[in-house]
Amino acid sequence: MKIQHQYDNQGGAFFIEQNGVRIAELTYRTFDRLLDANHTRVDSQLRGQRLADQLYQAFIEFVDQGGYNVRPSCSYIEAKMRKEKRI
Repeated sequence: MKIQHQYDNQGGAFFIEQNGVRIAELTYRTFDRLLDANHTRVDSQLRGQRLADQLYQAFIEFVDQGGYNVRPSCSYIEAKMRKEKRI
């Protein structure tokens, strides 16, 4: 499944679509060089397939390449970042 990225100056999303429907997404808001990862969702029928982790990895790659700081308000992202000692 291909991860796509869509963004503008207010925020963005990493997402996976299937038949034109978003089946998984990680959204964030942009505040200059600070990103607030505010929501992660995976379709209930696809849970357990590590899709949320794949979205997280794509987000972190974007963060690292862009030199952004992250303030996660999404509990999933916060837990992942704490585990990796990023926050």
